[in-house]
Amino acid sequence: MLKTTVAGDHRLDLAPAVIHEVTIVGSRCGPFAPALAALAGGRITVAPLVDAVYPLDDAVGAFARAAEPGVLKVLIEAGG
Repeated sequence: MLKTTVAGDHRLDLAPAVIHEVTIVGSRCGPFAPALAALAGGRITVAPLVDAVYPLDDAVGAFARAAEPGVLKVLIEAGG
């Protein structure tokens, strides 16, 4: 899954994706209003995607956890 907006030119070797038959799905921005409505209406369940929630004062720990293999999403709570 690729999600970004890139300002400059970049070289990307796509041979590994072809050799290993990797499926690549890209996203830039998309329609935010329908996505937010789906989230607010409970039509999309995101809780299973969240691996952990850390307080702001343990942001370093949150980034370390997020870097572990298999972790999908780590949240940092900015307010109490």
